[in-house]
Amino acid sequence: MAKLKVKGTVLSLASGTTYTPVAQVRSFGVDGLETETYDSRTLDGTAGVEYDPTGYVEGGSTTFELLHDPALAGHQDIHDLVTSACLNTNGTANKTNWKIVFANTASTEMTLVAAGVGFSITGEASDGLAASVTLKHSGCPVLPT
Repeated sequence: MAKLKVKGTVLSLASGTTYTPVAQVRSFGVDGLETETYDSRTLDGTAGVEYDPTGYVEGGSTTFELLHDPALAGHQDIHDLVTSACLNTNGTANKTNWKIVFANTASTEMTLVAAGVGFSITGEASDGLAASVTLKHSGCPVLPT
């Protein structure tokens, strides 16, 4: 059984066909992927609640924490995503492509499309300036196989 180290994993944001790494990422997580179901119980059914699949999958979200430096290009790109979404009043979709490249020898990748971006900055006396970013997936991420 292989155990993969996390050090060396790279999270990148696409600009056209070029991916720009986001520097100083401290941690990341991908969660909330699940097949959707609906309550299919009927009045003449059994006592157990039955569920059936809808055929849809909730794509979930990716979150990551980083040491924040507003002067870094990747961090500025995230600022721009939030700002452009705020300024986007013409109703056009503002989706972005992202990629996580894991630190194994095969450089295993996971790609995703984000429809929404959450961003917050925090500071503590005992730590550096930090930021937290949440990407709401549009569709399903392409998981490594």
